[in-house]
Amino acid sequence: MYKTLSVHPKHIQDVQLAWRNKSQQQEINSNEALGRSLSLVIDNLFLKGQPVNRTNFLEICQILQLNWREVAGLDVRENMVFSNPASETWSKTDSTTIIKPIRTVQSRTVDEAINTLVATLCQMLAQITRKAGNLIGADRTSIFLIDQQSKEVGSLIAEDGAGGSLMIDVPMNKGIVGLAATKGKVINMPFDVYDDPRSEQAKKTDLKTGYRTYTILAWPLLNKQHEVVAIVQFINKLKGERNPQDDLSTRIDRNGFAPEDEVLFGKFTPSLLGILGKCQVCYQMAQKIKAGEEITQGGVVLQEAQLIAELNLREQQIRMSLDKLS
Repeated sequence: MYKTLSVHPKHIQDVQLAWRNKSQQQEINSNEALGRSLSLVIDNLFLKGQPVNRTNFLEICQILQLNWREVAGLDVRENMVFSNPASETWSKTDSTTIIKPIRTVQSRTVDEAINTLVATLCQMLAQITRKAGNLIGADRTSIFLIDQQSKEVGSLIAEDGAGGSLMIDVPMNKGIVGLAATKGKVINMPFDVYDDPRSEQAKKTDLKTGYRTYTILAWPLLNKQHEVVAIVQFINKLKGERNPQDDLSTRIDRNGFAPEDEVLFGKFTPSLLGILGKCQVCYQMAQKIKAGEEITQGGVVLQEAQLIAELNLREQQIRMSLDKLS
């Protein structure tokens, strides 16, 4: 089974047209019906032929009423020796196949600069998510960013257990993440989470992902104004000595996350807050540009070339931070 799927190059235009038609017919409200995170996946990954978590890929195809196997080009991929990336063309001379990448060099547009920036932000969030989880021995980790205006807790990145990412949206009044967000306090739920009446949201998420949650540590991150800006959720504390091939139920530490884990992660939170702060500033800037709002610098409205330069600079700064985490 494929862990991630991507739109086959020959179907890129088809899915873009299907998405455009849905949007124009107002059959989809990306901010409400889909949620901000899934919209992010569609705009920056799915429509560009980038790898998408299987669950998200199937859900998007269902929304667009498309055959997911056909869109992914599985039959073609399984029968071809060479794949055909969207950015490359292939030419033949007689009976010999020559692999010849041909790239069209064009000046970068604002949209391209935004997409590059957002893609790098997603990579950054994925990297720090895994780093945080490895720090205290969690099987899975999610970082939920808080939207203070909509009062929603939206996850930009959550591990899917297969090296990929799963996008989830959670209302602020739902689940352990929502409780940690509203209370602003650390919540440490021991084995077995399902025995706790507050675990309904966890059960729903497990039903969607096919995973099993046994223990949870939800940690709110507060800025200098003591506002909760994000929630880090660790799931399933693992034993120190374990066989990766064993079933999850035998690999988890039934004692759950210990006070020592909380102390260890507490030392990591200042640097994590700094990274998330940069990510949020860049993401908000990208969203304002997409919404057609003016971006000013020193009281002067930035023109297209200046916007592109600023977006490129922001992306390079995030990329440098990402390289340091690697």
